[in-house]
Amino acid sequence: MGRRYFHAQNYRRLKAECLRKKQLFVDVHFPPTNDSLFLGSANPEINIIWKRPGEIVDNPQLFVEGATANDVTQGTLGNCWFVSACSALTHNQALLKKVIPDSNGQEWTENNKYCGIFRFCFWRFDNWIEVVIDDLLPTRDGKLLFARSKSSNEFWSALLEKAFAKLYGCYENLVGGQLADALQDITGGVAETINVRKQLMNDPTDSSGKLFQTIKQAFDQQALIVAAIAAKNKEEIEETLECGLVKGHAYAVTAVRFIELDAKSHSSFFATAERQMMIRLQNPWGEKEWNGPWSDGSKEWTQVTDALIKELDITVEEDGEFWMPWNEFIRYFTDLSVCQLFNSPLFSFGSKFYEWKFFGEWKSNGAKQGSLNDRAGGCINFMATFCCNPQYRFDIDIDDSEVRFALTQKVKDEGSKNCEPLVTIGMHVMKVEDNRIYRIHQAINPEVTSDYNYGRSVYLHCQHLRQGRYILLPTTFAPREFASFLLRIYSKRNIAPRELMQDAPSRTLCPWKKINSLVRITVNGAKLNVKNEAIRTYIVINCDKEVVRTRTVEGVEVSWNQCFIFYRRDMNQKFLLELVEGRTMRDRTLGAVHIVENIDNDTKSLEYDIVTDNEPIGTLTITIQSYDDLMYL
Repeated sequence: MGRRYFHAQNYRRLKAECLRKKQLFVDVHFPPTNDSLFLGSANPEINIIWKRPGEIVDNPQLFVEGATANDVTQGTLGNCWFVSACSALTHNQALLKKVIPDSNGQEWTENNKYCGIFRFCFWRFDNWIEVVIDDLLPTRDGKLLFARSKSSNEFWSALLEKAFAKLYGCYENLVGGQLADALQDITGGVAETINVRKQLMNDPTDSSGKLFQTIKQAFDQQALIVAAIAAKNKEEIEETLECGLVKGHAYAVTAVRFIELDAKSHSSFFATAERQMMIRLQNPWGEKEWNGPWSDGSKEWTQVTDALIKELDITVEEDGEFWMPWNEFIRYFTDLSVCQLFNSPLFSFGSKFYEWKFFGEWKSNGAKQGSLNDRAGGCINFMATFCCNPQYRFDIDIDDSEVRFALTQKVKDEGSKNCEPLVTIGMHVMKVEDNRIYRIHQAINPEVTSDYNYGRSVYLHCQHLRQGRYILLPTTFAPREFASFLLRIYSKRNIAPRELMQDAPSRTLCPWKKINSLVRITVNGAKLNVKNEAIRTYIVINCDKEVVRTRTVEGVEVSWNQCFIFYRRDMNQKFLLELVEGRTMRDRTLGAVHIVENIDNDTKSLEYDIVTDNEPIGTLTITIQSYDDLMYL
């Protein structure tokens, strides 16, 4: 992960130049004018004056007694998505130091030789970008117009917002953004948006506590989390509900925990302490809090000991921060944006994730749509071109495995007011033949498909994967949409992912070595006539010195459902399928099936006797597909 300078502005050089010239820094790339505020022309009567912090207060500071979620308050700009992400950021000091590097060196002190220049870092496309700004901030009537801190002389949030606006082209571009984008920009993590209703479709009240435990574990492992209540239309945006919550608004999650109820408050002598699932949120407005059960000062808090109330720092203040019971939270909130920081010191309590990164591109390569070199095939709705997309294979070595994928498209014209529009992107995973090493040309065995999102990033969490080989296809929604992308893959096991580049075995000029055909064999299952009902068996396939095998299964009626593919020179293929017993000391061959396959461009389901010493010991069912077109499958 590298670092680059936005607009090639080097903070140290620019500050040294300001010191040499004895002048305060004014950023020519993001000037203190309406051009940095608005997408178009502005009303000249808006009366905005750009001021430096020292012109607003007598004792400006970057931080006053550190950073907390309560520091950040949203201004007149409709960017709660960013402000909430900043509130969440304060819970991870290591990340905060990465976003605001050398904060002590940027403070207003005599030793630091103030020059009105500041720097911040944001993550984009696997790089941390250093963004330099001046400290001229938009004000009206002597007060900050946009984000500000509770302490009037603290300016980290206002300056961070200005740097973010510069990255996005202007302040107006911060209106109504994506929560996941803000979280990713300030962490470099993997952002997932959870639709609460969809997640709890089969358990609307989360009676099992599964979603709560998922969110709690993520929070405990330093994930940044923001919650939102979706508005159905423009009229509902920022509509305040009777319960005090606001629609079309985002809240930073500042705590997720079980709260022990005081057993003494129960009438029964034998009462034992109960636990309440609770979540704490911060409204970036610094006001308008939840007023239902467990709100500030509500009667429910009498069930909690004074010591715990002190530990939780419960105050009856209109500061925008409040607790909610989980059952009420999932009743009102519709979306949770969770940004995981894989392999951070606290993630999984020391359990390391493997990480792989691939940079790719959806492009035509100058080829016709659907031809071999086309790499922009669109989603699976477009079956004729779907397999033209980039393909990445990976191997699962044990059943019930999980893998996480994060797909991010590159923003073109970064920092421009009017960037080129993004494309809708998503991912598709399919299970393929266990020995496939070439690109697939026909979709089979769909396993998981992500949501398709018109946004910068898409996340896919594959769970309960069976042993075998898989192919992931990152795609745009429609064919012939072009963009660059970054694919990040995370797994607790080494799944050895790699991009598949070749369409088929290399062609040769020697006629006697030319590959003419392909055969796909699916080993479905077997019925065995043996006394040991706990027998453990597997199938070995031999074909012209190539040997593959299925996994080992137990029983006399077994199912493998494993596929293998073979590329061969002859139009008549000979296969030897052996049934092998897996034993502690030495495996033993029980019987065999001999097959001669004539390439007939067809699919056949067949049943064969498994024979040993001319005696059948069971039957084997397989499916054979054979073609003289190497790129049919």
